[in-house]
Amino acid sequence: PELFKLADREQFDLHITPIAKRLGDAVVRMLAYNDSIPGPTLRVRQGSELQVNVFNEGDIETTVHWHGLRLENRFDGTAALQRPISIGGRFTYRLTFPDPGLYWYHPHIREDYAQEMGLYGNILVDPLEPEYWPPVNREFIFTLDDILLEDGKVAPFSRFQTTYTAMGRFGNMLLINGESEQHLKPHLGEVVRFYLTNTANTRVFNLSVPGARMKRVGGDSGHYE
Repeated sequence: PELFKLADREQFDLHITPIAKRLGDAVVRMLAYNDSIPGPTLRVRQGSELQVNVFNEGDIETTVHWHGLRLENRFDGTAALQRPISIGGRFTYRLTFPDPGLYWYHPHIREDYAQEMGLYGNILVDPLEPEYWPPVNREFIFTLDDILLEDGKVAPFSRFQTTYTAMGRFGNMLLINGESEQHLKPHLGEVVRFYLTNTANTRVFNLSVPGARMKRVGGDSGHYE
C-alpha cells in the first residue's frame, strides 16, 4: 500500500473497485481501496482535519468506518448513523484526529464479505509531543489477515445474510500486508517499530520475531509501555 502524508484540511479521494489479485498460485477477484490491498495508508498530524471523498465502484452498498477515531457521529460510517453509499454513489467524510496512534478504516455493512475481500487500510496519526514514542531507526506498518480459498477462488458468501457467526470465518491462507510473505532486512542493533493491525474477521494472531527483543509500547486503548 502507498503511504500518503496529508496536511491539515487536505482532501483525499478513496475509490472502491474490484481487482484481480494473485494469492499463491491463484488469481482471485477481490475488492480494494485505490487498487491496493491493504488500501492506502493515510499519515496525518495530531489535531489536523481531513476530507475523504469515497466513490463506491464496487459490487455492494457500503460505508467506511474509521475505527477508533473520535469524530462526529454522522461521519462514523456505521449503518445506524449513515445511509449506505449505493453502487455508483459517493459520500464525503470529514475526519478529525485528536489522538495519536494507529487506526484503520473498513466497511461497516456486510463486513463478513467486504472486509474479507480486501477492504481495509491504515491511518497513522503522528503525535504533537516529540517524545511521545521512544526513538527508533525505522518503522513498518503490518496488516495481518487471513482468507479462505477453495478451488482457486475465494470461498463463496451468502447473498442474503452474514456468512458464519461473529462476522467471520477462519481462512486457510495467512496474509501480511495482503501477501503470503514479507521480507525485511533490518541491521544488527537497529531499533525497529512495528505498527500492527489485525483485520481478520475472527482469527487472533500470535506474532513473534525470532531472535529479536520485543517491547510493546502502545495499543488501541492508548499510550502505555
